[in-house]
Amino acid sequence: MGRFGLHRTGSAEYKRYLRSQAWGYRRVRWFADCRQAGQEPACQVCGITLTQAGTLDLHHVSYKGVGQDEEGRWQAREAHNDLMPLCRDHHQRVHQIMDGKKEFFGWDRRRATVVIVARMIRQRQA
Repeated sequence: MGRFGLHRTGSAEYKRYLRSQAWGYRRVRWFADCRQAGQEPACQVCGITLTQAGTLDLHHVSYKGVGQDEEGRWQAREAHNDLMPLCRDHHQRVHQIMDGKKEFFGWDRRRATVVIVARMIRQRQA
């Protein structure tokens, strides 16, 4: 089984993956890698840091590296830049826009994410 069905927030496959041990470990490793590199993870829209917020979500800009092995165990091998830190409110908003607006249907996930986040930043600055 590949990456099928992971592209939409509400899919059963997406939910199973996010509950997997593999994703839990990958998420912890992502934050640890940032801090080890001297970077404090922060929401890409509002700038609130992991320290300030206590937790941040990681938005999948791409699902490359996500799959299942022959026994059905999830494999979380996302590249570092395939994950984007967002506060919970902005992460939910990105998904509302991406999954709900016809404008983004058929778009590459990375491109849609970048456009949506850029619009959200502009709206905050206005």
